[in-house]
Amino acid sequence: MRRRLRALLPTVLAGLFCTSTLAQAPLNESPITPGFWSFPSHRAVTAQDVIAACRNHFEIRFADGHFLGLRMHKTESTPVQREVEDVGRCVFDRKAQIDNCEMKLIHSDGSILVGTTESRYSFDAHKTLKMIVTPKMITDTPFNNAPFDAFPVRCPDDTVWSILNETSQPR
Repeated sequence: MRRRLRALLPTVLAGLFCTSTLAQAPLNESPITPGFWSFPSHRAVTAQDVIAACRNHFEIRFADGHFLGLRMHKTESTPVQREVEDVGRCVFDRKAQIDNCEMKLIHSDGSILVGTTESRYSFDAHKTLKMIVTPKMITDTPFNNAPFDAFPVRCPDDTVWSILNETSQPR
């Protein structure tokens, strides 16, 4: 019996060690720090994936939690247009481990959708930051307030500078 227990002990200890190393330590602050961020719905694997996500939409995050989101539109007949897509402010609740954000979504037609989001952070199997975002938008339209996943990526400064300075070539 003792021999079996001795043989089982390393397995139990290894299991406990793996469980404790996989557990996520509590966050002291939001992992979304000041800078340029994009929030694709899938994990960005390569630098090209990050650049593509940033080209579609990026947010400028300020140290006080405020943010401004920009989307880029480009058609054959118009140069690149930059539009403000969302504005707001996020506050990290250390006790609940949630980023609470008040926001306004600004549509291309000028209509504005107001509400909040709650974001919980974790790391996936590849140690990639993942958010589960629960929107709570105030609307009388059929807006879907279902939770969704996002995989935040920090947009490189030079990429954002390039996107902001992009122009279409004259024909």
